[in-house]
Amino acid sequence: MQVTIQELTTRHASLEIDEASANRVNAIRRTLIADVPKLAIEDVEFHLGPIRDEATGKDYDSSTSMFDEAVALRLGLLPLPTDLGQFRRKSECTCGGAGCPSCQVMYSIDKKGPCTVYARDVVPLGDPSLAVLEPEVPIVRLGAHQALLAYATAIVGSARDHAKWQVAHAVGMSPYPHVKIAKKAGCSDACLRRVSGVCPVKILPYADGKLSVTDESKCILCGACEKECEHGSITVVPDEHKFLFEFETDGSLSAREALRYALKDLKRRFEELREAVQAIP
Repeated sequence: MQVTIQELTTRHASLEIDEASANRVNAIRRTLIADVPKLAIEDVEFHLGPIRDEATGKDYDSSTSMFDEAVALRLGLLPLPTDLGQFRRKSECTCGGAGCPSCQVMYSIDKKGPCTVYARDVVPLGDPSLAVLEPEVPIVRLGAHQALLAYATAIVGSARDHAKWQVAHAVGMSPYPHVKIAKKAGCSDACLRRVSGVCPVKILPYADGKLSVTDESKCILCGACEKECEHGSITVVPDEHKFLFEFETDGSLSAREALRYALKDLKRRFEELREAVQAIP
């Protein structure tokens, strides 16, 4: 398997994977979606009863315009920066799952209305670098006499348990397209112009009586060009051993970190499978 990086940014990766089979590339895709771990808020403890503003002496109702369960769900979906070298799952932690700085992070919310509570109001207790990555995400609107006082606990999990732990999104793969042009008898210049015009990604320019391909990797295998030319002057063939692979992350992990973890995890599982098969008498 050979991997060529076409684009790699903090949250996005575009790759060409050559000398590989579809099932192997799909294994990487599925691992990125389901098995890469990250931090996400799991438990939320809401204050019950009146909340007093010490500065003004005014009392507020501990309520919002939404059910507590809906607010907790929104908190759980907020992207949190995750250092997999620092944090681990509770089941793998030396504390035995009791909860410690190596397996959980605490956050607090203390807002009084009227206002909108944003992700920036979810404040980490301790390390400020663990602040929510998208601070302008709105969570809930508070009325004039409403307040929200809560403590949230974030732990490490993966999307196999819940979608809030999904690091990679829009993970897609497609066979590399090979666009072949060979003008056949009876194919007119007008036909080639029509073929150029129907291409939705505009990679088939027509000039000086000739149809050419600018970047076949952008072909989406729609088949519109083949259907337009009834003489068969253009064919699009998907490669069975070369693939275009693309994904993005929510920022909790960089695209490079997510891909490296997925490949490492796949290798571990295949090695465990090999050892298990070899142990069969």
